[in-house]
Amino acid sequence: MTPTAKPHLISKFIIAALILVVLVAGFIIWRLPKRSTVATSYNTETTSDHTTSKSESGTLMIKSLPIQLAAYDASTQKAGDLLFTKAKLGEFDLPFFPYGFEILANSAGPAKKNPQPTFIVPLGTKVLSIVDGVVQQIPQLYSQDYSIMVGQSLNSSTVYETEHVIKPIVKVGDKVKAGQVIAEVSDYDSKNTPGYGLVEIGILEGGNPPQHSCPFSELDPSVKDKISEQLKTLYQDWETYRTNTKLYDETKEPITGCLSLDKIEG
Repeated sequence: MTPTAKPHLISKFIIAALILVVLVAGFIIWRLPKRSTVATSYNTETTSDHTTSKSESGTLMIKSLPIQLAAYDASTQKAGDLLFTKAKLGEFDLPFFPYGFEILANSAGPAKKNPQPTFIVPLGTKVLSIVDGVVQQIPQLYSQDYSIMVGQSLNSSTVYETEHVIKPIVKVGDKVKAGQVIAEVSDYDSKNTPGYGLVEIGILEGGNPPQHSCPFSELDPSVKDKISEQLKTLYQDWETYRTNTKLYDETKEPITGCLSLDKIEG
């Protein structure tokens, strides 16, 4: 090999090596973006489907009453948290009045239908969340007590209310489970029913004006029969206790706990 040939061969070798490096690097770069794109597309699709499902649904299923309810026990005069008495229980003299219950006109306002099923129970009774969800708001009401408003998310338009409560132990943003203690029943109107408070539940749908719907039409299948039977038993036990079979009329309720399935404004 001549001295002049050696550098020439070295140059060819270097060029070939550089070409090989470029080709290998190009192949690697070509492969990497393809894998990344597939992964990104999958992640985006999964997230999008998950988000869409939540935003489209916006509704929850009711899994619990706001209080404990059971058959009447004569030895304690209680039916779960309810305490039976011969004394008048508030304006309507009932431990529970359903959705759509007719409220007659009075000094406080015109006649209307009750948009929120109401329980009259002893002061100090613990209030339970009716759904699994996120606490959206805890506004103070005209009655100087509170409403705990729970939704599927902080921004969902359908709200599940546990209204007329005091001493809330949850805050906005908290996740709650159905049956979890969240407050105590309100002492609002206890001056008219000494020793007793009240709590209401509702499903509020945003709009102008906002509307309420029958909560007992949205019972989770796992508790639907149980809660319906608990309410029916309450009707019967109260009528037996008061010796008056006309206090509740189940034949007028398309769903137990609701006298109407129509939406009620307000």
